Amino acid sequence: MKISFVLPNNLDHPIGGYKVIYEYANMFASNGDDVTINFTLYDRVPNKCVGLRGVLGKIKRNILYHVGILVEAKKNVTWFNLDSRIKLNFALPQEKYFPDSDIVIATAWTTAYTVNKLPSRKGTKVYFIQHDERIFGPAEFVEPTWLFDMKRIVVASWLKEMLQNELGVKAEVVKNFVNIEEFDISNSLTKRKHVVSMLNHNNPFKGTADGIEVLKKVHDKVPDLEVKIFGTPQEPENLPDYFSYTQNATSKQLKDLYNQSAIYLFPSHIEGWGLTATEAMMCGAALVSSKNGGVNDFGINQQTALLSEVGDKEQMVKNVIELLQNTHKRIEISENGYKLVRNFNRHSSFIEFEHILKQTKN
Repeated sequence: MKISFVLPNNLDHPIGGYKVIYEYANMFASNGDDVTINFTLYDRVPNKCVGLRGVLGKIKRNILYHVGILVEAKKNVTWFNLDSRIKLNFALPQEKYFPDSDIVIATAWTTAYTVNKLPSRKGTKVYFIQHDERIFGPAEFVEPTWLFDMKRIVVASWLKEMLQNELGVKAEVVKNFVNIEEFDISNSLTKRKHVVSMLNHNNPFKGTADGIEVLKKVHDKVPDLEVKIFGTPQEPENLPDYFSYTQNATSKQLKDLYNQSAIYLFPSHIEGWGLTATEAMMCGAALVSSKNGGVNDFGINQQTALLSEVGDKEQMVKNVIELLQNTHKRIEISENGYKLVRNFNRHSSFIEFEHILKQTKN
């Protein structure tokens, strides 16, 4: 097949949603398919969505594109090892900039507007939905994309239910996966100290501020607590000395960090899936999480995780302390989580994804 992924502009730093798409692109390339990743320098969202400033920005990007400045600045993906057979294309949102394909895949609400306007020779249209993107854009512009005439694939069960219940539209579920070549247990569960890891993110819906507050309260009860946080932004200000921060961690660094962790804290308010949570579980960290949606497919309360309502920081404090002080229960949660997450493997997800595309293709 000729497969054309359409992503927003290349920011060239670790982003979970991009990573999932890059993984699929690599698997299709390894399978012998002809794969192009198209980065849109802007998308065909309605002008009233972006306003005058956004319209002027589109004009500027057009000019810079034609003199080669934007493409030159954003032409490489350096943080992920893409298969060399994958073609990278930096496109303005008109049909002439996209290759003819069998399948063309929108990967975000903005790119859905662009893909929706492409002619049929650019490929049968598929919409790969990884989140309730109303947290990224205005609902009045995001929701119409879910009604476009495209085959919808979602990464989690709750997203399928949301689309069905709110808009009456159908979607296929292909659950996200963990790459076991990158993440697995390399440190005994019994030897782990009082170490908790967590993602740092600038977007408030990720709950980083909640998590930091929770861990400070845990430290009051567990004074030998060590906190290891990681992310792409700058280190949060005024962290206590028992916190350490890794910026732009490599997969190897993440594996080492997860394997030091007794617990992974997942305080998000809403999640499409939760890649870091499943990576940590695959490395033997016990999961303490909010009921953020994405966790539904792998977080079973009192079996594979300890869960609390979104924003219930006091319960989250209790859950972290319980597992730090009860080694037997912590190991039980870790082992159950590991066994469950192992089922989310790359091969199974790829076979499901490929099957849907082959059925959808014109």
